[in-house]
Amino acid sequence: MADVGLGQDITTTGRYRSKILRDAVNDAHPFMEMAEKTGGIKRISGGRTIVEEAKTAQNATVGWVGASGTVPLNDTRIADAAEQTWRYLMGAVSFTLAERYQNEGEGRYVDLIAGKFEVLEDTMMNYFHEGLISAGTSAGGLQLSGLAAAVPTVPTTGTYMGIDRSNANAAWYRPQAFNTASSWSDGAVDAGNVKRFLDKGINATMRSSKTQVTCGFMGQTHFEYLTQAIQAIQVIQNESDTAKVGFQKQIYRGVPIYYAGGVNYSGLTAPTATRTYLLCTKPGGLNIVYHKKAEFEMLEEIQSNDQAAISRLMFTMANMTLGGLAKLNWVGFD
Repeated sequence: MADVGLGQDITTTGRYRSKILRDAVNDAHPFMEMAEKTGGIKRISGGRTIVEEAKTAQNATVGWVGASGTVPLNDTRIADAAEQTWRYLMGAVSFTLAERYQNEGEGRYVDLIAGKFEVLEDTMMNYFHEGLISAGTSAGGLQLSGLAAAVPTVPTTGTYMGIDRSNANAAWYRPQAFNTASSWSDGAVDAGNVKRFLDKGINATMRSSKTQVTCGFMGQTHFEYLTQAIQAIQVIQNESDTAKVGFQKQIYRGVPIYYAGGVNYSGLTAPTATRTYLLCTKPGGLNIVYHKKAEFEMLEEIQSNDQAAISRLMFTMANMTLGGLAKLNWVGFD
């Protein structure tokens, strides 16, 4: 007998379904992970802008004198501040009532609406992370002003948080940069010199013989060379007849080193492979600042006026700041 409907096989046998939406959207977000774990995230309640105050000048009256010597009584300007504006990231989820109602009850294999919200947040986080490592020039300058601008490879030029670093009086606001092509004779970073390379950065940011950087952010090429260098001196002890080699996490001279690379689904800009940052994420150093009511916050549903559809917006209000501890941040690059 010939089939006149769906047919015997389709009528009696369904497809196997995992009924789970696997994540093929969410990029790696190592900078956000690093900032969260090292205290580099601040959440504040408001303000027209974000201001970082600092003591910025030496007292010009100090000098060695004789037993009855004198010093000038000139006033010294000792304080200044950097001012950062907010940046805003927004996205939307839209769905029809037909989609919602069809995706309910026994006929729902996967929660479509929940999946849309998850993809919105993942996508926004991808864009946010790109902003964190960027110079803030995308979207007509509306992008978050990130790491490449805060800790630039040429720290004597450019303006960040309203401060022109080419001005001699802005020397306190210049992070430190180390160009392997011009700053030493060892050449580009490799497995043989990567530890000396990190020593350069850590030593340049020491204060009172104490390490001031709280974390390192290493591009893929540099991180792989560090892995090779550390594995070369790894000692393997026979405890279970299984050799356990390699390191998931590396700490060099007390500084946790984070791998800057990872999976990339979005195609958005990834960290530079031949660049390493040593960062001070203490207050006044390099910080991510969120408005505490607008950290990937879902707004209320909006009902369409002319169709059976609903939209919801997700909103983030944040930026990166750099304050009086600017000089305790270092970038090394090939």
